[in-house]
Amino acid sequence: MNHLRSKPNTKAFVVIIVAFFISVENFYDCFSPVQVHHQSGSSSRVRDVGFVQKLTIASSINNEDGYDIGSSSRGSTNNSGNDSGDEYYETDVVVIGSGIGGLSAAACIASTGNYRVTVCESHDTAGGAAHEWQAGKGFRFESGPSLYAGLSPDRSPNPLKHVFQIIGEEPEWITYDLWGTYLPEGSLIADAVGADEFFKKLDVCGGPDAKEQWQRLMERIRPLGDAIFGLPPSAIRRDGFVGLTMGRYAPALADVIIKGGSSLQDPFSKILDEEHITDPFIRNWLDLICFLLQGATTKDAPTTLMAYMLSDFYRPNVVLDFPKGGTQSIVSALTRGVTKHKDCELRLNTHIKKILVDKDTGRAAGVETADGKIIKATKAVISNADLWSTRKMVDAATAPALASELDDRIKRLERCDSFLHLHVGIDAKGLPATASASFPAQWASLESWERGVEAPRNLVLVSMVSLLDPSMAPDGCHAIHAYVPATEPYQDWADLDRNSAEYRAKKNEAAEVLWRAIEQQIPDVRQRAKVTLIGTPLTHERFLRRDGGTYGPFLKATDGMLSGQTTCLDGFLCCGDSTFPGIGMPAAAASGNIAANTVVSPIEHWKMLDKIKM
Repeated sequence: MNHLRSKPNTKAFVVIIVAFFISVENFYDCFSPVQVHHQSGSSSRVRDVGFVQKLTIASSINNEDGYDIGSSSRGSTNNSGNDSGDEYYETDVVVIGSGIGGLSAAACIASTGNYRVTVCESHDTAGGAAHEWQAGKGFRFESGPSLYAGLSPDRSPNPLKHVFQIIGEEPEWITYDLWGTYLPEGSLIADAVGADEFFKKLDVCGGPDAKEQWQRLMERIRPLGDAIFGLPPSAIRRDGFVGLTMGRYAPALADVIIKGGSSLQDPFSKILDEEHITDPFIRNWLDLICFLLQGATTKDAPTTLMAYMLSDFYRPNVVLDFPKGGTQSIVSALTRGVTKHKDCELRLNTHIKKILVDKDTGRAAGVETADGKIIKATKAVISNADLWSTRKMVDAATAPALASELDDRIKRLERCDSFLHLHVGIDAKGLPATASASFPAQWASLESWERGVEAPRNLVLVSMVSLLDPSMAPDGCHAIHAYVPATEPYQDWADLDRNSAEYRAKKNEAAEVLWRAIEQQIPDVRQRAKVTLIGTPLTHERFLRRDGGTYGPFLKATDGMLSGQTTCLDGFLCCGDSTFPGIGMPAAAASGNIAANTVVSPIEHWKMLDKIKM
């Protein structure tokens, strides 16, 4: 029996559904939704395919919004030579896209030592929506402010941590416990993570019974959150063997069912109403957290997601994590997890045009590249591209059922909006060199609760990661990134010519809200600026290959869950934020892990689970 195709029995299906409800860990990526691009550390099995194409990309990038990626260290030993020119190549598993989901899938499969794995990346660096680039003389920019947690402890429920443990590669972590907010209630409010610190915030912002309400809420949801901690998404696979791998965690699964009951997929607002949470600040704050988490407020976010996040974020002794060397260190660790294995490689500048189907067997047979080369896959093809981009790679003439299935998936989804970005490299003279309560490395700036956290240009997130890791900026300087978190409508930009005066004027006008958010902490930032880069939804669309510049798909809790990793086409799977569990780096890692689990045998999957520590 081909376990990529087999259908789960009823009991296994119930297990999958319950597992879907509880596999959530996105908050720690809520400040890191996107990145624009450059530079991957890797091994000799990183192949740079298409030198002419690379030159074309570099030339066009230099003309886009000032994002001059040509200043990065392209052409280094990270790219180990041009393609051999072969028109046909065979491997076991092809992964389309080297985002966190794709790299997680590839690295977990490669970790078994039993498969040849080829990752195909359109751009000239790995990472997808999680890479960095350099500008000026040594400024290293990330698109996401990168607020992470659950990665430095040896034992953790974070799915990305589990991937690191499976593949035996991981960055070094810098830990800290402070971030900040500028809210309508007042000026900078230092937000140390942990339960006790939040009570101090309620003293400043909450009403007379805010603490009592918060305590009541936490007493309701903490048992469910604690139960979820014991059930890793790494145990999920999308076939009939899920009963075996999930059965390994049967006590935790039972605990979740008992403590969650019928509320598992209810909107979180229902829990708030049942517990009579009426304090305006608490309701507003939870809407903000929900929105940063998955582009939805409490009326649309599932209870499981918020129970997990609140239980974890407001527990004793929790810390925040930052990867030494920046988010690119995460990408590099995952890349090493692929390329250190025999016959496993990452191919850069390899754009996939089409999914191939074997006419005799009716299964996925490989891919065709944009320059007409064929990469055959004997085992599976996994797409880490977003749903809309994946659909474009499917020919309805050769795979009509798959085309129809993806069309149906698209119809049931909405898209999150896009982004505005402001990357600034500044002179740091007279500014702190390290983060503190009065000068945090990351902060959120909200202009109005009444407008709603989801309103365009109302909420801005800012990160100055050079306060955490000085290597992110030249000596005596800081690197800053500010952005609106998926609240900028793409349609307002769609018809603009990127080379027009109208576009440049609109871009500068749009950036004002981002400048104001930085000026909350650094009033003279404009005078200090050495490098200034403004990104729009068109930038986001172009450099991340995000269809319509979107952050990702949106589905209300009441409308069910995102589709899983398997499809109706035997041997073709999907991963990334268009599949369950959804948006965010930990969720993308979980999706890739689940896809890998489904490709490998149950015995190989079991051995992966032996490596994770809860």
